[in-house]
Amino acid sequence: MTNTIYTVITFAPVQGFIEKSRKLRDLYGSSYLLSYLSSVICNAAKSKGCHVISPALSNITQGMPNQIIILGDFPEEDANSAFLTAWKCVTETCREWIEDNVQGEWEYTSWKRSWDLWTKYAWEFFWVQGNNGEYISDVREKLNEKKRPRDWTGINWQGESSTLSGADAIAYPKLSQIFDPRKYNYQLEKKDVTDFYEVLSKKLGESFIQSVRLKIPDKEMMSKRSLEYGKSFIDPEEELSVPELIKRLITHKTITDKLIERLKQVFGNNGVILKNIAQQINQLSDDLNPNTFTDLSRLNEKKRTGEETRQEKFWTGWFQGDGDKAGDYLKSFARKPEEPEEIKKFSLEMREWGDDFQKLPKDSIISNWRVIYAGGDDFLGVFYKRKDAVDCVKFFSRFKADTWNEGKSQPEEKKKITVSVGFVWASPDIPQRDVLQHCRLAEKSAKNNGRDRIAFRILFSNGNHLEWVCPWWLLETGLLSSYRDRDKKENKPKQNWTHIYNDVAVLESRHAFDDDGLDVALGLLEIYFPKYVNVVKDKHKQLHPSDADLTKTDSGILGECKMYYKENLEEVDKKEVDTTKVNKALTKWIINLAKVGFHLCQQ
Repeated sequence: MTNTIYTVITFAPVQGFIEKSRKLRDLYGSSYLLSYLSSVICNAAKSKGCHVISPALSNITQGMPNQIIILGDFPEEDANSAFLTAWKCVTETCREWIEDNVQGEWEYTSWKRSWDLWTKYAWEFFWVQGNNGEYISDVREKLNEKKRPRDWTGINWQGESSTLSGADAIAYPKLSQIFDPRKYNYQLEKKDVTDFYEVLSKKLGESFIQSVRLKIPDKEMMSKRSLEYGKSFIDPEEELSVPELIKRLITHKTITDKLIERLKQVFGNNGVILKNIAQQINQLSDDLNPNTFTDLSRLNEKKRTGEETRQEKFWTGWFQGDGDKAGDYLKSFARKPEEPEEIKKFSLEMREWGDDFQKLPKDSIISNWRVIYAGGDDFLGVFYKRKDAVDCVKFFSRFKADTWNEGKSQPEEKKKITVSVGFVWASPDIPQRDVLQHCRLAEKSAKNNGRDRIAFRILFSNGNHLEWVCPWWLLETGLLSSYRDRDKKENKPKQNWTHIYNDVAVLESRHAFDDDGLDVALGLLEIYFPKYVNVVKDKHKQLHPSDADLTKTDSGILGECKMYYKENLEEVDKKEVDTTKVNKALTKWIINLAKVGFHLCQQ
């Protein structure tokens, strides 16, 4: 092996930064900021003559992963400087815009200290470099060792905490002001915060109108529209922390224009640093334009029914997916000469797929859906303004074959890894934070139940949920669409799942599924899904070996064998599958098929 030096860089927190999101606008803002920071590091490395192995397509900012593998000597001080400078540009742009535009009785002397702290301590930055001749896998292991101890700095404050996270202070002009706690007046602080956010919201609305050059006929209408557009960015009732406020502001066109100007000043119009970043920033604000972004609201416009005005509510379908065992796939090349090339090839394949998937909603025959981010094998999206989930189910019934593998039939053309997805059909009354948490849990459920599958979850307004997990191969054979009602007529214009749903409810009330209820469950399957009785009974299709390569073999309906081993057998070579466990799991799987299918497939 020739003398080479590899540098690996990452930063944190990532998941925590994204999940503290009340609005869809926050999700877009947080995912973009993470990609933007990664992109700056990659471009800074290129400007020093280094070669970025992963992520590939570093010229595409959107969906940029946060672990960066570099071939070459990229010093820590240069990498950290580029990272912190890029983040400082964001924080100072947001802070200065507020100070310049939200004026009146407020003084911003005290709050600058908190903004400076968030500029310095919002992120943990990890940098490791290998010695000459060390493999990438060796350097990545060093990075994992460096991340274990962590070096986290908390930011303390006085006063009330953000209503979104509860973990940080509310960002308003008196933030960090020193006062005697014995004289603290909650009501006075509450009024100051509300007054500030009312003016901030209105100013954001006015700035949006100016940035897109909207023609408003008179002052009264101007004020009304300013409030309307301002609320689409920040509701006056919201109380956001500094990082939460930054994620919201970065989606506003006026702020993104200011950020681009500052980046040009800081990096001196360096084409390597700024290439495509400005375009992506502008694209973000254009995509989140209040005139077009309101379609994602879970509330429809007000509709008049006689004398009554009501606001229709919509259920939404959220999905989150992740590639399976990508790390294990890359480990197969560890400490081999072809390791760098294979990592780059894999990264390129996944980044190209993520970029294509990001654009898919515009070209798809299914309307009203968006991909919020797609960082290769990691993605999040939403289906909105739907009367039912039928189109969503149809999309995912062909997702792996048509979208993940892009219709490729030959093994060598398919993805090198499988994918697990969590889909949540959520009530409009559930807060977005809870929906996102259920998305992560549904994806985790798909992983824990054997991978290479989708977990369908119904999330009700009271917080309860139903879930059914199914491998892709079985779903793609047309399982859900093959539902046959009692009259045995198939391919009806509309499927009526009410009968199987009611049958399950009655049988559960009579404890028909207790103990060994598999025969009863299979009886239901015989009535409503006669083509699939033998498939479900086939023991070879129920479970797959733990070491199975799921890119070459079908995953088990219930997952891996090891999930159903008898507990009293400790030696691995003597492990046996517990038939009772399998039968109970199959019974539950059929019951959940009926319940979830009723909510997702009933038109």
